[in-house]
Amino acid sequence: MIVLSTTTAAGFFAALSLMGAALHLTAVARLRRHLSVKNPSVNTDEPLPPITHWRAVKRGVPQLAEKIEALARAARDGDQLLIGVDAGSPDAAVCAEAAARVPGRTVRIVECEPGRAANPKISKFLQMAPHAVHARWLLTDSEAELDSAFVESFRREWHAEKWDVLTAGYRFTGLRTAPQILDAAPALFSLWPGIMHVRQVDFTLGACTGVLAAQVQEIGDWSVLGEDLAEDRRLGLELFRRGRRVGFSRNILALAADVLSWGSWLRHQHRVAVTYRRATPAGALGLPIMHALPLALLAGLLGGGWWWSVVVLIYTLRLVATAKMRALTQFRVPALPLLLAFVPLLETFFWALAWLPFPVWWAGKWRSLR
Repeated sequence: MIVLSTTTAAGFFAALSLMGAALHLTAVARLRRHLSVKNPSVNTDEPLPPITHWRAVKRGVPQLAEKIEALARAARDGDQLLIGVDAGSPDAAVCAEAAARVPGRTVRIVECEPGRAANPKISKFLQMAPHAVHARWLLTDSEAELDSAFVESFRREWHAEKWDVLTAGYRFTGLRTAPQILDAAPALFSLWPGIMHVRQVDFTLGACTGVLAAQVQEIGDWSVLGEDLAEDRRLGLELFRRGRRVGFSRNILALAADVLSWGSWLRHQHRVAVTYRRATPAGALGLPIMHALPLALLAGLLGGGWWWSVVVLIYTLRLVATAKMRALTQFRVPALPLLLAFVPLLETFFWALAWLPFPVWWAGKWRSLR
């Protein structure tokens, strides 16, 4: 049996944490290069294929009327707004009234019954699909804060660069409470750096994805994704496997932060960690390296003395990299130095929890996911 000395173990964890810090610094360089590519010029008068804008509305979305009106204003004349709401909820009337404020838009409100699929978004999509009239679909989340500048630039990029599928990253806005801030921070701290190290884009993000109707039919329609916790990841993977070109947009979508209690924050972070683990098990295994700071703390605890300087170094490097990432994405997470001191510890805790066979809170109930 091989027994490592504490010094050797400290060196091992220090090396892993330095590797994680290096990944963050290179992610910044890659994002800067990605965003520096000039988008095709936007001419709002130039004809483009019409789009069906899909929006599966969750119950209780704050400022729903404003978001639907913004969606209508971001669309072009001739586009269709396809909005799915819970059957019997007042959201149907709210959405119809808000969309009607913008003339020239074709609007279809679909009242959706629950339970058509385990995944609540896919359950709505299955019922919305028969009403989609255009061949190009733009799927955006309930919390998406669209404007015409984003939509025009996104659809121009999609059309001009001939992507089969195009998906966009996101930043959160309206971060006012501690649960909202703690829920949003990992997207900046880990999601964005992780995306920058993906060799080939074989995923989509649920916040915003452009896809062709025929491509969804290729995979067997939305029902194929009905049992998936990460339906966006599965959609991109299925299309990539079929030889479709999946692109990551240079446009970044603003998402309004969910209203969260401490309990809902805990349940959501656990579900997110389980989602990562189920969607990309191999990549999920390496997440603690990306978190970096907990590994540096282990080096300090095991080695003592000057090994604590590793913690200071890793924290400083991560702070520099994350500050630059925040500026590039305009992801306005407040109190960055404070958050970076303990959020990586929370991320590692939820990462470890995700590997245990606990049920996950999903779609309003606890579910055991095998």
